[in-house]
Amino acid sequence: MMNRLHHISHLSPDEVFQHLNSRPTGLRQEEVEERLAHVGQNRFDRPDRWKNVRSLVHQFTNFFTLLLLLSALICLVAHHVNPGESMDVLGWALLGVALINAMFSFIQEYRAEKAMEALKHFLPQLVEVRRENRLVRENAWQIVPGDVVLLAEGDKIPADMRLVDTNRLKVDNSPLTGESLPCDVSAEISSTEYGDHANVAYAGCSVVRGSGTGVVFATGIRTEFGKVAHLSQTIRRVRSPLERKTAHMVRVLTIIACTMGGSFFLYGLLTGKPLWTNLVFMMGIIVANVPEGLLPTFTLSLAIGSLRMARKNVLVKSLNAVEALGAVHVICSDKTGTLTMNRLTITSLLDPFTGKVLEGEERKELLRMALAASEVRRSESELLGDPLDVAVAMQCEDAGLAVAEVESAVRHRFAFDVEKRRSGGILQHKVGWIFVVKGAFEAIAPMLDRECSREMVSRAEGVMQDMASRGLRVITVAWRRLSPEALAGIRGGEDFDQEQLEHGLALAGFIGLEDPVRPGVEEAVATCRKAGIDVILITGDHPETATALARKIGLVGDGSTGETCLTGDILKKLSTSRLTEKLRQGVRIFARTTPAQKMKIVTALQKMEKVVAMTGDGVNDAPALKAADVGIAMGLKGTEVARESAQIILLDDNFSSIVAGIEEGRTIFQNIGKFTNYVLVSNGPEILPYLLYIVLPVPLALNVIQILSIDLGTDIIPSMALGQEPPSTEVMERPPQDLAQGLLTPGLLIHSYLFLGLLEGAWSLFLFFYVLVEGGWRYGVELPTDSALYRSATGIALSTILLMQIGNLLGRRYTLRSGLDRGIFTNILIVSGILIQVVFSWATLYWPPLQKVLSTGPVSGRVYALAWLGILIIFGADYIRKRFVARNG
Repeated sequence: MMNRLHHISHLSPDEVFQHLNSRPTGLRQEEVEERLAHVGQNRFDRPDRWKNVRSLVHQFTNFFTLLLLLSALICLVAHHVNPGESMDVLGWALLGVALINAMFSFIQEYRAEKAMEALKHFLPQLVEVRRENRLVRENAWQIVPGDVVLLAEGDKIPADMRLVDTNRLKVDNSPLTGESLPCDVSAEISSTEYGDHANVAYAGCSVVRGSGTGVVFATGIRTEFGKVAHLSQTIRRVRSPLERKTAHMVRVLTIIACTMGGSFFLYGLLTGKPLWTNLVFMMGIIVANVPEGLLPTFTLSLAIGSLRMARKNVLVKSLNAVEALGAVHVICSDKTGTLTMNRLTITSLLDPFTGKVLEGEERKELLRMALAASEVRRSESELLGDPLDVAVAMQCEDAGLAVAEVESAVRHRFAFDVEKRRSGGILQHKVGWIFVVKGAFEAIAPMLDRECSREMVSRAEGVMQDMASRGLRVITVAWRRLSPEALAGIRGGEDFDQEQLEHGLALAGFIGLEDPVRPGVEEAVATCRKAGIDVILITGDHPETATALARKIGLVGDGSTGETCLTGDILKKLSTSRLTEKLRQGVRIFARTTPAQKMKIVTALQKMEKVVAMTGDGVNDAPALKAADVGIAMGLKGTEVARESAQIILLDDNFSSIVAGIEEGRTIFQNIGKFTNYVLVSNGPEILPYLLYIVLPVPLALNVIQILSIDLGTDIIPSMALGQEPPSTEVMERPPQDLAQGLLTPGLLIHSYLFLGLLEGAWSLFLFFYVLVEGGWRYGVELPTDSALYRSATGIALSTILLMQIGNLLGRRYTLRSGLDRGIFTNILIVSGILIQVVFSWATLYWPPLQKVLSTGPVSGRVYALAWLGILIIFGADYIRKRFVARNG
């Protein structure tokens, strides 16, 4: 690679084309296909053969699985020591549960991984390539050596390429070199050593400023970046906060299980119970406390939630983003393309001093000058470039001006500078060569000719503010004639000094553009307000334009004053603490700001302990996107640099999609709480029989196999159903969740164990003892576990828990509503879960094959009917609690 870089950097542009068997007009399609077959796709990733094996092994390292494996080992050893107790059956059962649980989690994680890989295809990196003298937008994977690639500000460089043409091009090589400062690059022949070639653009780096053209000479892992990427393939990713909270929940439940099991094992020994009886009891209490089906359900819920977000045009790149979305307090949104349609249309061209509409030749002259300071490229089907520049070009065509003709008269262009808020160009005009500048009025006004009196500037400013107050985006065009002496000293395009030209300008006119508000934005802003989420508008437009839009979408009231709006000039002078005060006082609009100032806004909001979502699309947005709790990049107009810096990508650049994503994020987190609550409720009636068994002379109401049939049999489908519940109306009627709050809250534990769990336990044990007493059993009398009476009693206890879980399932659908008002058939898994519970509860009692496996027996129809009453008991009690909470706040 060193020799190749050194060699190609020494070649002239013409020699570069010859060396790579290419041409300035680009490769032919058959050449592309041939090279693609020879060198492969332009991808950095390579298959990891051991990835799935590592993932499978990882499933056996969580606390739940390790606990089950240890328990299985203890049971098998116990059976070897004392074969008469049939502990081997329990041991093999626990081993089977551990294997099934690990395999299920592995399969769900594998499916989630595949789903996220598939989502990447929603948003491929597109590159502008010249092929067969036509400009096309091609997927970066399809780039081959010899391709002629056009680079513009914000582009991620797709492959190593030798530059053959540049226009004030600066690149950020920090991903490769670690250097934080952008580097100037050019097409000139280089004589430097390896690693410091100023005419080479490297894959994985990005364009910070300007534009250029390069010829690809290395793709995929043959690039410098590809070598590094290949070495880092096996680096393990850091767990997200949501994953850490899940691991914490698992540890807490495992500690509870082990503590209870160990404590009552010691209690049993001290009270003189046989060792093997205590061992069975300890295994039962541990298994009863461990919700074995929780982890696979959790994985599936996140996978389904992420896919559902993608269907709403929200591409989630990390689990951390899912959690943070549900906790967002503030959305900082840009204007163009997010709140508006990004369909800039020129509606007026006005004289800057009189406000008169320009017609005829005056109109054409203003458009010609504006186009000279714009940068557009034509593909086969459309004009490409900044939406403003494209709007100018389209208006030129409508006015009868040939874009190609104007382009041929432009000698040099100065790329748009976000800090200066203007772009420029040098145009051959009928009066000679002229310098044209296009941008914000405030940025151009100080450069006007001294002969332009203060009164004239004031009149121009009045015209501009009148346009802005009508919601128009106002672009100022100014110019000056260049003397022959000034041109004579200029040897080439790179020798132009923009700052030396920016003086003595004359106003040419104002261009007013309209960008309609996106449908649904006003409703989305209202939804945010109801959900306790603030919306802040950040734009480079004039304050009047920004305020007009804010009123239109309901962000501020019609009678709002300038106190709700801050400009970039003021923001630049404010300290972070002072900015925090302004935000508390109600500032919701930031106008005439630069992308770099977004970082200051993020910092101030985070000092107010707010969870911030920030939108962005440009290179300079990257720091703010990384600093925000949730960085949101635009998928359509966003640069590759912004996309890589963000955690979420909007596939349609629509503000309403952000709100839909927050709703989904809240829903996913809420659903995790729902099925966790549901699963933990059944732990209560599973634990209670063992507590009674160890302290009282009564039979054990449930054996370990029966407990496992609940946790890994009948509870799995209902849990999945709750994990896939769609957003409810109440989810956006609450304030944002607390990020510091864990998955296991005191309220959830009390509700699961001490309220619903006790209810299920009490009713199932009531029917257990009812069957025993009715069959002739008396308190304190030992009952053989193989007797028909005992099998019938345990059967009704198990059947009752299964049926009561139906009432629990319906009640978990809403926090404060019944759960029936949504409609059972809106979630097919809910229906499936209920049917499974019903069928299994009947089969437990009356189907001989299942009776044999679970050691159960039949009961009378009257007793089975009482078990069905448990559904009403648990559902009704929970609904009364909900009404009480709703009434008392």
